[in-house]
Amino acid sequence: MTDANKILYLGNDINTDDIIPAKRGTNDDPDHLKQYALEHIIGVGELLKYDEIEAGDNFGCGSSREIAPIALKAAGIKKVKARSFAEIFYRNSINIGLPLEIIGETERNPVVEAIANEGGLMAFNQKRRQGKVKIPPSITPARPMTRVEKMLAKASGNDYVKPGEGVFAKIDLALSHDAVASSVAKVFYDNYGKTAQLWDPQRVVLVADHFIQINDIRLDNKAPVMYEQMVKFAQAQGCHLFDVVSPGEAAGICHVLLPEQGFIRPGMIIAGTDSHTCTYGALGAFSTGVGTTDMANIFAMGDMWIRVPPTLVFELSGTLPPQISAKDIILFILGKLGCGGATSKVMEFRGSIIEQLPLDERLTLANMAIECGAMCGLIAADEVTNDYVTSRTPIGFEDACAKRAFGIADPDAEYEAIYQFDLSHLEPQVARPPKPDQVVNITQLEEVPITKAFIGSCTGGKLYDLAQAAAVLKDRQVAQGVDLFVVPASMEVRQKAEELGYLAIFEESGAQILKSGCGACINSGKGVLDKEETGIYATNRNFKGRSGDPTAKNYLASPRTVAISAVKGKITANLD
Repeated sequence: MTDANKILYLGNDINTDDIIPAKRGTNDDPDHLKQYALEHIIGVGELLKYDEIEAGDNFGCGSSREIAPIALKAAGIKKVKARSFAEIFYRNSINIGLPLEIIGETERNPVVEAIANEGGLMAFNQKRRQGKVKIPPSITPARPMTRVEKMLAKASGNDYVKPGEGVFAKIDLALSHDAVASSVAKVFYDNYGKTAQLWDPQRVVLVADHFIQINDIRLDNKAPVMYEQMVKFAQAQGCHLFDVVSPGEAAGICHVLLPEQGFIRPGMIIAGTDSHTCTYGALGAFSTGVGTTDMANIFAMGDMWIRVPPTLVFELSGTLPPQISAKDIILFILGKLGCGGATSKVMEFRGSIIEQLPLDERLTLANMAIECGAMCGLIAADEVTNDYVTSRTPIGFEDACAKRAFGIADPDAEYEAIYQFDLSHLEPQVARPPKPDQVVNITQLEEVPITKAFIGSCTGGKLYDLAQAAAVLKDRQVAQGVDLFVVPASMEVRQKAEELGYLAIFEESGAQILKSGCGACINSGKGVLDKEETGIYATNRNFKGRSGDPTAKNYLASPRTVAISAVKGKITANLD
């Protein structure tokens, strides 16, 4: 693992929860963070002994939290070398001046070089505002383009773009939440002045959802302060704020709430300080996660730098078997690709299966594109999108589309790969710990007793998800020795679930209905796994320590499979 040159050698798929556990995220002091960098891999304080890191593929996958590269830099790491980097981690590192080296890379990127030459994004943009530096121009000649390439060409003011080139794209909507917004505000004010104003308050949305329940499971004095600072910033700036509706209860989890509230429309360019911002691609938007420095600069400038991603196409055909859901589909794909199989790319979903899926299920597909390393999970807008958008937003669907040159890719556009899957015989899927790509057919899984089950999060707490679970739990009881937690992903979902009788079914089965919020998914609310426990969760990640104690084992599955497992006391999709 080490050598005499103080280089720490690591493997593939080192994720941001490995680099700095989520529970450390309420204190962004670099002197604090450096002590806990890679604590689950090499121990507390051990990284301080090293100068460099050399790793395999997909280094920095997982969350968009900028505290990951900050922790490494604070610990004295002078360079990270890897065969590839997760895109958000890559941008965050470039932005804060942490040197990276992609092993074997020879192609130059003028935008990345320009930012690095100034010592990071903040210094570059400060000089840009002063007219001292300019964005390197695109020299891409005429070429056929994909949907996303057309969107980014338009947003960056270029006629053509190509995969890999750096551009600055104008942002239509910027999202942040209580786990990050206070840090963004501090960086924004520290660098652009105490009286700095958002470039467009109506394009900024802040949501209280991530750490608002943390004190239900452990004392954390920092989380309430972060929340209060976010609220204060929103009030001062006049941007959209979705505050708690009661102590510890969110109006909704951001990635469910924003589509519900009509903020998401086809063709938009969206950035959010959360890796699952890729969810909004389900409505035909290009949407991706960013870090603190990126967002602070978006707040000031209204644009962000991005490497144009290539597109992977997933043709999903056949007739989906009864009781198989989008969660099974994306786990199946994740098992085929791996956590790094779509790194820095777009996953575009097409085919007859997509046409069969309701909007909630499409959101699930796009949501977990990041688990494959993708920047965005994209589904072209169609009548399902039309019906949803027109019911949610004052801007008509046709008007929104007419303003965008994004609708159809050029017929001879180039795709990095096209995958074709006939899902007619797909079985329920389960991801073993400690990675979401450790996927097997449930019939191939050994017998696994459980003590906890969880149905919630932006992935598994939508109305369709609760309907799946309620169909299983009606007239059934949760097994003795199992705690089942159900978390409606928004107040609207909760209200509709109550009207449809789902909440009554959950209560009668013995499940515990919790307040809306991210909660246990990010180890910050009730439902987390205790030491040595085993659970099955309808969430999106099962990294070590992600949803509880690092000694616990977290399996991922669909809401239906989680509900059946809760009834049977073991992981299964068989109710007989």
